[in-house]
Amino acid sequence: MTADGSGEQLLARSIIDVHGAEAAIIARGNARSAALAGQPAQAKSWIRVLGIIQQQQSAPQGPRAP
Repeated sequence: MTADGSGEQLLARSIIDVHGAEAAIIARGNARSAALAGQPAQAKSWIRVLGIIQQQQSAPQGPRAP
């Protein structure tokens, strides 16, 4: 990941692309697994990714092209 978080943003977008509405569940599970494995840095990173996913999923979507 990069210091500015762009890697986390890219990861969040990729997870949303692959998992759709389940993206937050995937990120939350990964954060939990990292925490339980004693990997606090990875857990914090996944929590940031989860926050990005939740923001993107709650943002109003513009009109879709037909």
